[in-house]
Amino acid sequence: MERVSGLRFVVVGAGRSGLALTRFLLDRGGEVVLTDNRSEGLDPEVREMGRRGARLDLGGHDEAAFTRADRVLVSPGVPLTLPALESARRAGVTVWGEIEFASRFLKGRIIGITGTNGKSTTTTLTGLLLSGGGLDAVACGNLGTPLIEMAPADAPSRHYVVELSSFQLEAIETFRPHVAALLNVAPDHQDRYASHADYREAKGRIFENQRPEDRALLNRDDAETLEFAGGIAAGISFFSRLEKVEDGACVEGGRVVIRNAGRSREVLPVDQVPLVGVHNLENVLASVAAADLCGVASRSMASAIRRFRGLPHRIELVAENDSVRYYDDSKATNVAATAKSLAGFPGGVILILGGKDKGGDFASLVPLIRERAAGLVFMGKARDSIRAQVGEPVPARTVVTMAEAVAAAKEMAAPGQVVLLAPGCASFDAYRNYEERGEDFRRKVLSLAGGAPAPGGGR
Repeated sequence: MERVSGLRFVVVGAGRSGLALTRFLLDRGGEVVLTDNRSEGLDPEVREMGRRGARLDLGGHDEAAFTRADRVLVSPGVPLTLPALESARRAGVTVWGEIEFASRFLKGRIIGITGTNGKSTTTTLTGLLLSGGGLDAVACGNLGTPLIEMAPADAPSRHYVVELSSFQLEAIETFRPHVAALLNVAPDHQDRYASHADYREAKGRIFENQRPEDRALLNRDDAETLEFAGGIAAGISFFSRLEKVEDGACVEGGRVVIRNAGRSREVLPVDQVPLVGVHNLENVLASVAAADLCGVASRSMASAIRRFRGLPHRIELVAENDSVRYYDDSKATNVAATAKSLAGFPGGVILILGGKDKGGDFASLVPLIRERAAGLVFMGKARDSIRAQVGEPVPARTVVTMAEAVAAAKEMAAPGQVVLLAPGCASFDAYRNYEERGEDFRRKVLSLAGGAPAPGGGR
């Protein structure tokens, strides 16, 4: 276990992960500099960390603090190319991410889940399946609860189901999941990575410290994911909605099944999975396969899956208005996610696209738009560039704000059709995060004349 007391730490980034790290270090006698290039709009707890003894360097970074530190701990949103980090490395200072540091304090079993899309849903559902199977399990990581917050209550019997972004995996050294799942790989974060190959390499790091006694879980239906199979030291299991697998989870005769050594055990019929879209069926299969690798009995999984209604802002039915259903998939922050979202509906979709562009190839959506969409609404900062890529394969409108987007979609939609917010972009042109964007969409939809929340409140 890592020593903390008496050592000098620089924590880079004063968001959720940075604050969790700072609390942990101060509680254990560490000397902490908490630094962020922002000085405004920070959580009030930042000032509390200052009152507790952390030195606050806000509005920029003091490079000398980095080079004097014993450890520099980096929040996921901070690029590892930051000049102060490069100076620290040249000075021989250890630079780790929060995930790497936290893992050194945990004796429990780690189930790591990464991929371009579906991570949060799969992480949450896997945690529920493990808990429902009688295991001490918690879902955490990029999902919202930093892994370091798990350390004080760690126990060897605990299972940590950890959502992992490419940003988090960039900064690992010895981090080792006992089960590591790669759900899919598609272009994303082109605004941060020099190439798709660099992004893909970051995702693949989830496997690099695994041993033969560990297990890797791969999507049999995703070509880029399968390319990792040849370089993995761990044993390999698969999940697939299109093919039968020898070991893992797949669809067989309209049923979700687990297969071990070629033998099948039914979990539940596919038509009893409550989530919308083929991509959510993939998420369920991945969760089932991961839970099976942790020893959960198949008979205990079905009831948890039937009860699971998904997470907010992931193809969430918000309301029905004048026989038009409104769905919030604000979490679709890249083109691949938008494609999966749109493909989940048979047709008649008024699709809302736009936000802060991450370099996505929106032209690739055109065949699917022709097949499934009845109209397009382009909004936000990227509205004109997306329209230039997509053209007008179906009737289209260009607007600026969410209010205008919802109003335009309402005008375009006919009874029986669907309005779908699946922007394919980051939210940072107008919102702090995709959750805030989704909540704004929800408010605007519910303000429509005659609008009624979906059964159960849409949640």
